[in-house]
Amino acid sequence: MRYSEEQLKTINNMKLYLKGMRELSREREYLLEEFNEEPAPHSPSFEETKGTSLSQITRMNDYTFKRELLSKKIQLLSDIINNFMIKTLLLPTRQRQILETYITTLTYKEMIDTLNDKYYISTSTYKRELPEICLSLSQYITSPLPSIDEINRKFLSEI
Repeated sequence: MRYSEEQLKTINNMKLYLKGMRELSREREYLLEEFNEEPAPHSPSFEETKGTSLSQITRMNDYTFKRELLSKKIQLLSDIINNFMIKTLLLPTRQRQILETYITTLTYKEMIDTLNDKYYISTSTYKRELPEICLSLSQYITSPLPSIDEINRKFLSEI
């Protein structure tokens, strides 16, 4: 399908927006991994209550403070991603499936495999639908996506 110059500009802007959203999703996944990882053997023990030394208490405080900060940052990223995903509900199902897969997968090959295996969407369908998704989505998205740096500044100002 042929697109006008204005439509091509909109498509490219939306592709950049989607790449930014994927970056935010990956950042959230990395933070969730860090939040959910098991404490190392040298980490404070939560079961030890008698005779804990001052260094163990400070390590415990540092550990809980770190988890609290991670939780706040994860929540901030989740809010941005959830607001975007709510806007995708206005799109047809196939387009939502493509967007969800695009944002959650790590590599292009993984995305194509998931679309083929789970949703029976071929590569050619994906390539044909992506510009249409961008044009449809541009009607609902008015504000630019905040970068990770902006989100970090906002996060630091809230602390």
